[in-house]
Amino acid sequence: MIAAMLCARTRRSPFLAGLLRLSIAVSMVAAVGCASSPERLPPLTRQFYYNLPSPEDQQAFLKLKESQRQGFLEERGLWARWTALPAAERQAVENGELEPGFHEFAAFMAWGPPADTQPSGDTTYHTFIRCTSGPKAGRYVSSNLSCDGTSSEIEIAVSEDLVTEIKYLN
Repeated sequence: MIAAMLCARTRRSPFLAGLLRLSIAVSMVAAVGCASSPERLPPLTRQFYYNLPSPEDQQAFLKLKESQRQGFLEERGLWARWTALPAAERQAVENGELEPGFHEFAAFMAWGPPADTQPSGDTTYHTFIRCTSGPKAGRYVSSNLSCDGTSSEIEIAVSEDLVTEIKYLN
């Protein structure tokens, strides 16, 4: 109904028709250039988003055009950490996989920030929560309450920046 009214009015006024076309074009360009939520980001880009150091950085990252994101990550040191990973680790991370011997940052990129971190001597233990049912099945979250279903926990041990052990707790 509203679209029909707009079309009828724009036929009468070339100015309104031009304005309508311009606003549609601007909306389309804006939608392509930035994402309104991390869920709209490509998978690897989404993992970078979750590893940004602050909510302010995350909001700024969403507003960037795709061509600007690598520079933003470089400024925050995340791009250097990513490229420092061996190619085999980067490939595994893109598949959500982690193995003992991988770097700690690979765990964060594969599964996101840990739900809990506990230092113990020379070893740090990170706990990750993975939704196993419900609308977020397969995703890693910061709290099992975020799953809207069941979840499982994975604990990794990290010594000298390397994953030394992976335990599936339930």
